[in-house]
Amino acid sequence: MSSPPSPADTPKPEQAPGNRGSTIARLRRRARRTVPLGEILFVFRARLKERAVLGQEALAVIGISVGVALLFASQVASQSLDGSVRQLTQQLVGGTQYQLDARGPEGFPESVAREVDALPGVTATMPLLEQQAIVLGPHGQTSVELIGADPRFANIGGPLLRKFSAPQLAHEKVIALPAPVAAAIGASPLQDVHLQIGASTAEALLGATLSESDIGGLIHSQVALAPLLYAQKLAGTLGRISRLYIKVKPGKQAKADAGLRKLAAARHLNAVPADFDAQLFSVASAPAQQGENLFSLISAVVGFLFAFNAMLLTVTERRRLINTMRRLVFTRPMIVQTLVFDALVIGAAATLLGIGLGELLSTALFHSAPGYLAFAFPVGSQRIVGVSTIALAVAAGFLAALVGVLAPLRHILALPLRSQVEVERPLRGWTATRLSVGILGLLLTTLIVLFRPQSAVVGVITLVIAGLALLPFLFRGVVLGFAWAQSPFRSTSTRLAVGELKDTMTSVRSLAVAATGALAVFGTVAVAGAQHNLQSGLNDATREWNRAADVWISPSGDDNALATTPFPASVASRLTHLEDVRSVSIYRGGFLNVGDRRVWVIAPPRQSAEPMPAGQLTEGSVEEANARLRGHGWAVLSEAIAHEMHLRLGESFTLPSPNPTTFRLAGLSTNGGWPPGAIVINAEDYARAWGSNAASALNVHVAPGRSSGEARLQIIRALGADSGLAVQTAAEREAQWIRLSSQGLARLTQIKTIVLIAAILAMGFVMISLIWQRRERIAYLKRTGTRRGLLWRSLLFESAVLLGSGCLIGAVVGLYGQLVISHALTTVTGFPITISVGVLIAIYSFLIVSVTALASVAIPGYFATRVRATMVKPT
Repeated sequence: MSSPPSPADTPKPEQAPGNRGSTIARLRRRARRTVPLGEILFVFRARLKERAVLGQEALAVIGISVGVALLFASQVASQSLDGSVRQLTQQLVGGTQYQLDARGPEGFPESVAREVDALPGVTATMPLLEQQAIVLGPHGQTSVELIGADPRFANIGGPLLRKFSAPQLAHEKVIALPAPVAAAIGASPLQDVHLQIGASTAEALLGATLSESDIGGLIHSQVALAPLLYAQKLAGTLGRISRLYIKVKPGKQAKADAGLRKLAAARHLNAVPADFDAQLFSVASAPAQQGENLFSLISAVVGFLFAFNAMLLTVTERRRLINTMRRLVFTRPMIVQTLVFDALVIGAAATLLGIGLGELLSTALFHSAPGYLAFAFPVGSQRIVGVSTIALAVAAGFLAALVGVLAPLRHILALPLRSQVEVERPLRGWTATRLSVGILGLLLTTLIVLFRPQSAVVGVITLVIAGLALLPFLFRGVVLGFAWAQSPFRSTSTRLAVGELKDTMTSVRSLAVAATGALAVFGTVAVAGAQHNLQSGLNDATREWNRAADVWISPSGDDNALATTPFPASVASRLTHLEDVRSVSIYRGGFLNVGDRRVWVIAPPRQSAEPMPAGQLTEGSVEEANARLRGHGWAVLSEAIAHEMHLRLGESFTLPSPNPTTFRLAGLSTNGGWPPGAIVINAEDYARAWGSNAASALNVHVAPGRSSGEARLQIIRALGADSGLAVQTAAEREAQWIRLSSQGLARLTQIKTIVLIAAILAMGFVMISLIWQRRERIAYLKRTGTRRGLLWRSLLFESAVLLGSGCLIGAVVGLYGQLVISHALTTVTGFPITISVGVLIAIYSFLIVSVTALASVAIPGYFATRVRATMVKPT
């Protein structure tokens, strides 16, 4: 294996004047060829023999791998979430192209199938019943989507029901559960279970448990399968179905589509593509996924910047390598090849580690599906890892490594060989350029917050650039302040620390450490603060919606936390005579497809003190909006819905309810915590638009002098143990909502934790690497007899100033980052968000990162001071 020529082997003009022409020709030939792989490996191995270099390269690998892991895990979670609903839809749809979908929970007559069969181009119809239910077994209960299928599904439907024969789907009085669902409730085949649908409970026989070989990836879906007739009996909806799948002859789609739309308009049904539910879910999950992707991307950017700053610590060493290679007649392309190889090795190691860590994150942390979406969709828990996800993670890892290695050295590679003093000398006008970039970055970030908050990622990047550009000025100010503060004490250790901090030869390294600390705290403060603002906004919305009554009565189960399942309103008459009850009013609500959104319709009683909570109204007068909601024909819409419908206050629109009804816009609101959006009307208007007097919840106000807890117990006794209705005080219902919203934000909390851990690890590795590099300088200082304890204290003071300045700057900039991300979440997701500056979060992040990193310096610093004294001055 060949190795780079030594300086002694390089011909000099004065040594061989006669060979000048041959030397030039040989050098030209060498400039035209690439560096042999053997020489690149030789240089690479020689560099890694230095422990400081190995530690710095490892730090860069860790920084990049954190970014790759967050990107990979967030993309897997996003694809898996959509994929679970899409798989179930495909398993049901089979070869059908269209569906007629009911607009309300009562469904529509099964006889509509005969009308559809008579339409031109239609070859088959497949009725289906869907009902939210709770299945109770010997050892537990869980929420499921009860699917009642017609015998025709066995022949032409999707693979989900092909396990069953047509006679089974027609006559069997059993249900089937995926094996994990059956195991969760402790039920076995041929064992009785109970199904709770609305306020009623029925006994059913578990006929079979379905394995992965039966239903594939749907093994993780929360479904219960039953013959259509039996499902109708269990749900109390004989002769009615939820949707009708339709198969059309090839080439006859246009005629069939026209006929279906005409029939749907006459019957007040939705005529949509067969797989439309997957599109509805994509819209419903988009805000949450956008929020998670925003957090993940910002966190990944912070992780990559950790790596970039780790690379800055190796700039001096790489500069020496470049100078040596130039003296050895390596040309610029050959040097770049060597550096690119270095970057590829770092990128490969970081990508492998990042994908492994991302797989762990997506399995252990990001694997949980946001349960609140199960209110309206059958969300499964299967994981789907696509080729595009892996490709994105690999590309991001290698790109970050290439940028991290080459970007800090671009000006060195572009200019002729210069002395070390010339390289360290600041470029003319560079100070003014940094100041201008910093101010411009802050200005751009402010403009993004004010006029385009949805571009939060760009805003965070411009804010980070501004912070890094201004950091040298702020760092110099902190150092000067420390020098002034320590001068009265005349401490040798602090004077040594000030000298090291002011040394121009180590300025790049010092700024790299301070920048890493700033980025570590910035990422933690910005992400944690925005997550806290979002959780606070959802908690405020929870309190406002649930304080409308002292006690709430609705069908039990987390899937009905929004009170969207109907039950007979006659239940109210059983409570009005109770001693602890002052009044009982009917609340109604449900889900309705408006365009490609499955929106939450909220219908409080007309006599409600505040039908529209003040904190949820974003446009319009609260007093006027509530007065109009207590009347007839007025509605408050989420901003996203109103903008899609191009509505302004006071304008009228037709709600596509089971009985299409015209309303006027009384105000705009947040989405109430439901991502696709919400519509608020009063309960009487809801009954008119849905053509049903059924209740979704009962609002109970307690008699004077009575407590909600006492009234709750009295109501439970009056309803009986088998009613299927949950009785909750306002505080209990609020706690349930907060728990479910916290589950929805679990991934954001996990991302926040990962960023904090990555920040602590990054700073710990940076400081240990810094101490290791300082050994030569410490050995040189010991030549004068400086005591080990004095040098150790000097190291601690220097490290404290480096860490404190960087982390403090990061905390201040992170507070602005909170506002950038919070405004973006408000615009992108429509969630109710409390815009505030989390000063306590900034203080906590500053302390935990700086103190932990400083503690990691103490022991390595002590051992570093034990190095032997030397008279050799370090370069």
